[in-house]
Amino acid sequence: MEKKNILNYAIILAGMFIASAAMLAAMSAIIWKTGAGAGAVSACVIIVYILSNFIGGFVAGKKAGKHKFLWGIAVSVVYFAVIFVAGIWFMGNEPVVRPEVITGAMVCIISGMFGGMLAP
Repeated sequence: MEKKNILNYAIILAGMFIASAAMLAAMSAIIWKTGAGAGAVSACVIIVYILSNFIGGFVAGKKAGKHKFLWGIAVSVVYFAVIFVAGIWFMGNEPVVRPEVITGAMVCIISGMFGGMLAP
């Protein structure tokens, strides 16, 4: 793979993280103002995962031209891996794969795959 292609996908991943941060900030402000509970927080995090991975998969698929769904899956796997490793690093915990982690990974991968599949 060319350096230009790697840079393009790195930019897509950076955009995914920036979009995630912006959406989480907006949703946290809404949750704080409404006083919603933990269920709303979980739902918002899942919505952010879906939206950012769908958009990232869509852009990656559009850039790739071929095997679009695979590129959507690839950017989503990297996105989730970064989040997983960052969570372990910041929390100082041992890596534990619980059902919630698997569900989060599947949500990311499937939404990225659909984004790639729907790319023009």
